Amino acid sequence: MPITLITEVFLRKQVEALTTSLAVREGELRWAREDHDAARTEKEAMEWERNTLVRVVTERALEVQGLWERLAQMEGQPMGKVEGRGRVPEGDALWVELEAARQREDWLANEAASGHAGIL
Repeated sequence: MPITLITEVFLRKQVEALTTSLAVREGELRWAREDHDAARTEKEAMEWERNTLVRVVTERALEVQGLWERLAQMEGQPMGKVEGRGRVPEGDALWVELEAARQREDWLANEAASGHAGIL
């Protein structure tokens, strides 16, 4: 076999090996890009959820703050009658409302801290 023919066969085998290697690397690169895109999408979804939870908790905190302010304004007002509780301040119904808002706020904070999704 002449040397040029041997060289040509050798070079063709090298080209085939390099072409195969390139195809494998391109596939690995495509998978890495897909994984990166999926991770970015998941990160964006988690950030959106976190921002939503922060907004909801902030709204609840403002609601509780407003209830505390209303309760403070009602202090010293005349006594009234609340079902089954005897003589209590007129603001007692507000106290119940304030406690319910506080419990909602606590629940939302616990859900957000434990990473539960879809609580809204």
